[in-house]
Amino acid sequence: MKKLIFLVLVFSILLNCAPKQEKVERTIEDGVEVVINHLEPYQIKGELSSLHLEEKFTIDTENDEIAKIGLVDMETFDVDEEGNLYIIRWTSNENYVCKFDSQGRFVSSFVRRGQGPGEIEWGGTVMLINDNELLIKDPGKARFSIYDRDGHFLRDVQMKKNYSLMRLYADGRYLAFRQDQDYESEFFDNHIGFCSPDFSDFKIFYSFQSTNPMRAERIEVSGNRWVWEPAPDHLYIGKLDLGYEIWVYDLTGTVVRKIRKVYEPVIMSEDFKKAYMERIPKDYPLRDKYYFPDHWPAFQYMFADEQNRLYVMTYEPGENPGEYIYDIFNSEGVFIANTKLANGGDRLPFDAKAVQDHVYFIREKESGYKELVVYKMMWD
Repeated sequence: MKKLIFLVLVFSILLNCAPKQEKVERTIEDGVEVVINHLEPYQIKGELSSLHLEEKFTIDTENDEIAKIGLVDMETFDVDEEGNLYIIRWTSNENYVCKFDSQGRFVSSFVRRGQGPGEIEWGGTVMLINDNELLIKDPGKARFSIYDRDGHFLRDVQMKKNYSLMRLYADGRYLAFRQDQDYESEFFDNHIGFCSPDFSDFKIFYSFQSTNPMRAERIEVSGNRWVWEPAPDHLYIGKLDLGYEIWVYDLTGTVVRKIRKVYEPVIMSEDFKKAYMERIPKDYPLRDKYYFPDHWPAFQYMFADEQNRLYVMTYEPGENPGEYIYDIFNSEGVFIANTKLANGGDRLPFDAKAVQDHVYFIREKESGYKELVVYKMMWD
């Protein structure tokens, strides 16, 4: 009997000392699963939840050799499956796009300034499509150009209206953004939807309003209010009016999950408010309309990786200039880890992408020059 009691006691101790798998809090609202996350990450058995970053190289616009090829600034970029980088400038008197290989070595530049076939006047978008083609778009024009990955012009595509294109899907539809501006109204209407391959149809599945600064009585300075991420199989949209909430849509435009998280609001500092107003000319007619809330929104940016993890950039600062805390959610919307990236911009975050176990992002140096940084991502 004593031996049996001893064995039961030992088993009880081992059971209580063994690692426990946390039960993820979930609920259902209007037939949709809501994943409830708290301040601390969940500890999920078998889930890789510790991210280590190892810097591989940078492409630095302050470097004389980089400046010689004409890359003196960076607007956005994209990365192909081989790790080649395509970086576009906002303005240029020569070529707008520079290509670098997976080791950061310059390969070529292309896309001329102008109004002819394949030419642009402002460099807004460079986006890899169809695995081996690049979409190049001037934000002010209702057309875009297609190049191959070696920089050869292929064709121009005319759109029915001027859409901002976010992703091309396998069925030929484009995920797109459109703003309808009625300058007599206090608000502009913004829409996200799917464009048909010939741009004859735009199926809207999400709309929201933004302030028309010319008609509004007050203009709130509140950070980034438009936060979304088009992933291969889903679209993530930040519902900042609801706090820390992200809605997950499938490719039919249907909400399939909601990700909700408890967070501690970050105070908008007086130093930021002062610096912001100092940038606005004294005689700017809208200057007196600006006002500031007490706190920043819940988050400001996000991107996804190829394992469908979602990286959400908060307003909680890190130790270095431009650095912020990222919350990381797994493919099921569960908060599993944190990391830090320094892609914080003066007004909006700079681009960040995760491709083939690497993270790429634009970082602003203390000198004011920008650099594209490449890190190896290691999970354990």
